[in-house]
Amino acid sequence: NVENLFEQFEDNEQNDKIVNLKNSLQFFNAVTRYAKHLEKNGLIFKNIYFKSKEKPFFDKEKIKEIYYGFNENYHLRNRIEATKEALINSLNRRIEPETKKPWVDKTIESLDQEQLNKLYDRPDQEFESSAKEEHFLARKIVINQLKQVSRKIRQNRFLNIRAQYLRFLRAVPKIIDLSKWDITQEEWDAHIENVKERFKAGKIKMADISPYLYLYDLVTGRRTDYEMRYAFIDEIQDYTPFQLAYLKYNFPRAKFTMLGDLNQAIFTKDESKTLLSQISKLFDPEKTDVVQLTKSYRSTKEITNFTKQILRQGEKIEAFDRRGPKPAFYKRDSIEKEYSALQDILVENDEQKLTTAIITKTLAEAQEVAKVLKERNIKATLIGSANQRLVPGTLVMPSYLAKGLEFDAVVAWGVSEENYHQLDETQLLYTIASRAMYKLDLIYTGEKSPLFDNLDEKTYVNK
Repeated sequence: NVENLFEQFEDNEQNDKIVNLKNSLQFFNAVTRYAKHLEKNGLIFKNIYFKSKEKPFFDKEKIKEIYYGFNENYHLRNRIEATKEALINSLNRRIEPETKKPWVDKTIESLDQEQLNKLYDRPDQEFESSAKEEHFLARKIVINQLKQVSRKIRQNRFLNIRAQYLRFLRAVPKIIDLSKWDITQEEWDAHIENVKERFKAGKIKMADISPYLYLYDLVTGRRTDYEMRYAFIDEIQDYTPFQLAYLKYNFPRAKFTMLGDLNQAIFTKDESKTLLSQISKLFDPEKTDVVQLTKSYRSTKEITNFTKQILRQGEKIEAFDRRGPKPAFYKRDSIEKEYSALQDILVENDEQKLTTAIITKTLAEAQEVAKVLKERNIKATLIGSANQRLVPGTLVMPSYLAKGLEFDAVVAWGVSEENYHQLDETQLLYTIASRAMYKLDLIYTGEKSPLFDNLDEKTYVNK
């Protein structure tokens, strides 16, 4: 099970320094180097079983011997193909001895006439003797049953990729200087244990998915797609350099067009600022064009001029000349009064026939707002997952599900210092505010978020 959007956004336990390392090009290069070393030794194999869990049908040590038995001009892809071929040949040689095993006789005895008839090549098939008939049936049954072993071989089930990934993580300190990422050996060791525990529970984090798949591709020699001519990627700001390198590896002949707004990086946060320089290392600079589009056509001039001040380098954004009301702050001294303000805003928006999204920071907050509105008999739909359909009327949603959407009116809920105080939440606050096309209202109790400290007082009103 892969970590979903909710888990990714609301995981407070993850170590950001380790996530940043795993998302980097340096980590991509580390996987590439590590896989190269596996041509000589270090690949981990699994037993292949058939009929018995006690005794392997193909022993992992034997498979290892085959794999590393080929001369050194065999690279990973050739080795895996040659190993599979050797195992299939060995499997074919074992059909005859297997027909003499007791389980085969038992199987024949347990079959009814209809099942037996299906084993013959034709209904009127004749045999020289009953011994030959029995041998024919035994071979048919063994070949049928051994298909599962053949399938395991073809699907690379003799490789232990989870253990291999963990071994790669243990090798990382030899390939990458962790101190340059401000990561201690203790932190790294604890992190490996965490990945291991998640594997045991059948779970994997988003930051591990691409390295895990890339390692699997390199080890198994999965072929890249030379047919793909163009790759278009939207919302580029929430891709990591590793993911982009992995896509480029998968489509080596494709031309890439990547679109996005680095100011709206909700998941990669400040790391998105280096994305352009990291991407440039993947492509030939002479064949790369960077086009900056600075004019915003989504929101009114008032909203664009307000939202761009939240950013540290927002001055490049130009508003286009569509007018509307100034964004409004609602400071209230109790949660009760916050809800009353929200109710007034929704009535006003309904009168103006505006679709409204109430955008909270977390899913828990969105659930709470939706619950209170229901108690007050105000119709609103909670959007709690990425694949939920947007319906007409007032919506309540957490910030990370609002990315890429736009609404007539937005109510930014709980924009207090308590809720938004980290510098790397700047993009998040900007994303929420910039979803509004015509009207933006911001509600909070206590102190306003310090991320609004640079606002020009002429660009908003207090209500």
